[in-house]
Amino acid sequence: MNDKHVLILGCGYTGVVLAQRLAFKGEPVVGTTRTEARASIIRTRGAHPIVWDGHDMQELAQWRGRIRAVVCAIPPEVAPDGSFTDPTADILAFFADQALDAFVYISSTSVYGDHAGEVVDEETPCAPDSPRGRARVAIEEQVRAAGGMVVRAAGIYGPGRSQLHRMAAGKYRLVAGGGAYTNRIHVTDLAALLEAAIKRGERGATYLGSDLTPATQREVVDHIVATYGLREPSDMPLAEARIRLDKNVLAMVTGSKQLRPDKTLAALRLRLRYPSYREGLADVWQRERVEIEALVP
Repeated sequence: MNDKHVLILGCGYTGVVLAQRLAFKGEPVVGTTRTEARASIIRTRGAHPIVWDGHDMQELAQWRGRIRAVVCAIPPEVAPDGSFTDPTADILAFFADQALDAFVYISSTSVYGDHAGEVVDEETPCAPDSPRGRARVAIEEQVRAAGGMVVRAAGIYGPGRSQLHRMAAGKYRLVAGGGAYTNRIHVTDLAALLEAAIKRGERGATYLGSDLTPATQREVVDHIVATYGLREPSDMPLAEARIRLDKNVLAMVTGSKQLRPDKTLAALRLRLRYPSYREGLADVWQRERVEIEALVP
């Protein structure tokens, strides 16, 4: 067993899956969170929790020299005017002299913006059309300049958080007929990709965390209705969406692109367990059918 730890900053939905994956293999893991409730969850996954507000770096001082890799999953806090606050620069500075094996920043595919349904890969230039996307681009540049890696994650889903849950609860609406291409990745596959980046990733690289099957919102809805019998969601006209939805959410649901992570999977020597939403949703349904059906009003 390695006597140095993997530190997961912002150990939330994806972080706890990664923590459990690493801990199961005998890897010492530390995960930060802002709440005692989440700390208890991290502990049950075999990792050591730290309650940390994400700002005072001195609270991590006791771990200096005891960390071999960092995974940063802390999102930027974006103000309405587009300005943002983010601890990544301070985190990079804190670990600059510690000879880490890897620093991995979990970014978002919002950095690409809308591509009108065209194919996008790791090398496609960024053209963000949302405040959060623009903030992510700036943070990515800091990370790569410091020798870290960036993983751009598509929509993350899995047990407890999926379109099955939202549709069952009546909390999902198609926007403008659902013609925009969407992309996603099962949380199990994202955790595997992050582990591979720690072990085999290249400093300064950008990786794409997405499955192999882009699909329009309409396609996914039709599959869920036909396969699982959930109610057809109502449609939200684009004009209404522009009024009701936050700018970041609007960009996410109307931005249309088809992600192709082939280069990432080849570079990290990784094979996805859930190459499409069909296998991924089937896994969620098998695990949580009773809970999902109980959400139906």
